[in-house]
Amino acid sequence: MAYIDRDILREEFVYDGLFYTKGQNMIPPDGSLFGGGDGGEVEVLRTKCDVIETNRSFASGSITANYDVYFPIPEDGIVPVERGMNFRCDTSGLTVSGLVVSVGVSRLGKAHAYIRCTEI
Repeated sequence: MAYIDRDILREEFVYDGLFYTKGQNMIPPDGSLFGGGDGGEVEVLRTKCDVIETNRSFASGSITANYDVYFPIPEDGIVPVERGMNFRCDTSGLTVSGLVVSVGVSRLGKAHAYIRCTEI
């Protein structure tokens, strides 16, 4: 009789994800309103994570995909991720980049974010 150990060499969180917000558009010090006023990205949480595609659809020339992102709750117990933030992660060559639709936590020490990605 053969025995298969499905947990051997298995990591729980294998990807590096980034939750961030877009910086405020600021007027540069020289007062020019034509360029250079992008505030960039403001990093909120960089964490190890696992990403699973849950749904995808094609309609009117746009592609929408939804992902579940699981990640550990930070040591201080506070999850700084909120609805409306952005998320980006490279999952073995496929870049997942989208908007946080909802966030939840578990008493098992894990957090969950639901991400929506839309491309036109």
